[in-house]
Amino acid sequence: MEVIAALVMVVGLGGTFLIRWRLKKGIGRRAIQAMTIILVVPATMILALEGVLNSQTVAAILGATIGYGLSGTGSKDTGV
Repeated sequence: MEVIAALVMVVGLGGTFLIRWRLKKGIGRRAIQAMTIILVVPATMILALEGVLNSQTVAAILGATIGYGLSGTGSKDTGV
């Protein structure tokens, strides 16, 4: 399971950079938010499965990550 989470991190980051490169766009605020979520969620899952993090810590990290990902969704930002 940890290997799959690590692959999600690598493929997610590589895919994000590849899409931005093909569209000839820079790394904007939304892309940074996406990359943060792509890294934090699997890393949290790996640490939880290894027993490094307890359930309360995992809940706090995931809650903060979800809040960060949803922040600014009501604004008229184009997300570029």
